[in-house]
Amino acid sequence: EEKDQRRIPTKKNIQEALDWLVQDSWSGDSLVFYFSGHGLRVPENTEGDELDGFDETICPVDFTKEGMILDDEINSRIVRPLKEGVTLHAIVDSCH
Repeated sequence: EEKDQRRIPTKKNIQEALDWLVQDSWSGDSLVFYFSGHGLRVPENTEGDELDGFDETICPVDFTKEGMILDDEINSRIVRPLKEGVTLHAIVDSCH
């Protein structure tokens, strides 16, 4: 029912929103990432950073065509780029 194509939770739109969240943050800012939707876990690819051997994912509405967003990608888009003094709150309501 959403008319604005930028508001549909596709993989591309979610990725762009993740980048937007952190791009202009400064020390003292408090950011919130909230996701409520389907999540899965997939066998870990090559990083070797998962104790259980699985990567967790979130599933955009087009995940069967475009793929899921892995926890490693979320980390690289909204955690690693954080500037010193920025606080990030992540609330994820999904399986895995």
